Amino acid sequence: MLIPVVGWLALLGRTVGLGLERPFVKALGIGRNSIAATTVYFGIGEILLIPLIVWQFARDPNCLAGIAGWIAPALLSGVIYTIAFNTYVWGMSVGEVSYLTPLYSSMFIFLYILDIIFGDALLAPIPVIGITAVVLGIIFLNIAPGRRLAEVLNPLTVLRQPGAWGMLVYAFCLAAGRMVDSSAADVAPPVIYAFINNSLCVLFGIVYLASRKKARIIVNLARERLLIAAFGSFAGMYAYVLMLVALDYFNPSLIEPVTQLSVFIAIALGGIWFGEPTKTRWLPAALVVIGATLLLVA
Repeated sequence: MLIPVVGWLALLGRTVGLGLERPFVKALGIGRNSIAATTVYFGIGEILLIPLIVWQFARDPNCLAGIAGWIAPALLSGVIYTIAFNTYVWGMSVGEVSYLTPLYSSMFIFLYILDIIFGDALLAPIPVIGITAVVLGIIFLNIAPGRRLAEVLNPLTVLRQPGAWGMLVYAFCLAAGRMVDSSAADVAPPVIYAFINNSLCVLFGIVYLASRKKARIIVNLARERLLIAAFGSFAGMYAYVLMLVALDYFNPSLIEPVTQLSVFIAIALGGIWFGEPTKTRWLPAALVVIGATLLLVA
């Protein structure tokens, strides 16, 4: 069965968007409160979705008629994403883009395991080889000048790197959230669905910081780094919307491996924008992409 062009375009747009997003998220959060940065980032993303929501209603005034069938998954994934997004922005603000971006690919493993648990995939040799490649890629992230081989091969070395645990929590939560999203992909209007579940993250940030009498830092950050936040939010939010569109054509365990190609974009920008030592990051990135490709052809 041939996949319509719109499905492939959605995957391409998501891949490019994610590759551009990560450096912008780091630039937004460096030296700032990570919850405020998360709130600004996704708050602007919500604003950017409003024109599409208006367009959706103009095309289909009854687009919310079936909301009872998907509002529960939207709210559930919203709670999951609130945790995911806050740990993600924190991780990127303290860690290196070229290091954390390949680490994000651990979500690929979580997705595949969840697909097996819920009966959407079977354990097979080629996907297992793919998972092995991703794991090796993550381990090889430990390669650094002067680091002993025992440290490189020790998985715990990853957890000692700045922001790493935040990216791992983000990866797991995204995998769980994507499974929830897939249950509503056929019935929910993608843009409105994205707006509802991402709004919980923004609401959390406002309420939390206001309760600590720090709400002002949200406004200050938005003023200081508005363009950075706007560009990053545009790339990230529309990458998410395109993911929802792609779910109409592909399983979650196929969508995310394809978008792993965004790793190369992020690594390059991490080196160019932040002067990160990217030389040892290309091999791990290649292994991650190979692992994703093996799942696709399985």
